[in-house]
Amino acid sequence: MSVIIAFLTILTAVFFAGSFYYFRLLGFRASYPPKRVLKQKAYFCAGAAGLLLLFLFLIKLLI
Repeated sequence: MSVIIAFLTILTAVFFAGSFYYFRLLGFRASYPPKRVLKQKAYFCAGAAGLLLLFLFLIKLLI
């Protein structure tokens, strides 16, 4: 069970870092890919990180 928790923690960190990376790219004036694509990627990463944190909380709660 600790392997699952460690795996989910690593995935959460990766998605959290990805969301910061894409939100940072949104601040630049000229960008390729378009801003709407960057915004979608940033929201996806932030949502995935939040969902994984919820799963981690529920797993810790049940153990």
